[in-house]
Amino acid sequence: MRKLLFIALVLAMTNVQAQQYRKFLFAVQFGLPDDQSFPIGSFAMEPGYRLHDRVQLGFRMEAQTIFSSYGGNNNPVSSMGINAHYYFFKRAFVGVGLGIFNPSNNFIMSNTDTYNQRNGIGFYPRVGWDLGHFRLMAEYNFVQPMKDYIFYPNAGMMGHYEMVNKNYLSVKIGFFIGGGRNKSK
Repeated sequence: MRKLLFIALVLAMTNVQAQQYRKFLFAVQFGLPDDQSFPIGSFAMEPGYRLHDRVQLGFRMEAQTIFSSYGGNNNPVSSMGINAHYYFFKRAFVGVGLGIFNPSNNFIMSNTDTYNQRNGIGFYPRVGWDLGHFRLMAEYNFVQPMKDYIFYPNAGMMGHYEMVNKNYLSVKIGFFIGGGRNKSK
């Protein structure tokens, strides 16, 4: 009987602390352009689930345009991965994610073996701030070097494949649906 009473007390204590924020959200984020990508540097969609008011798990799908400083390599990178956020005061957060990055920017239609390219694994620490249903965030994507095609703009010069560093910084603004405060009754 004592065990049953203890279990009921624990369940009651966990249910008393009600969620202030809705559990599900869907975020759309646009990366601010750098000097060569206009008008959008990246586009990301992130569905998420709040385990608690301070902890959120999510799934990111992103397309990022990368421009090389040499040759004519302007192939974009896409990524898919999981992430987690921890919220502090005033809805500021820190987070980290782990994902798979693709140099051809197309996971479904691209046959990377044909082009001698390989997917890479990476992680991305992030910091940000949620204000209402708007989000401002910065993240740095650490991606393992990937094989990519380098071509030259001069006529008559053949391109070649080489290992390319695809790490990048992304500053994003966006909005999310759901995930906001529950309304008081």
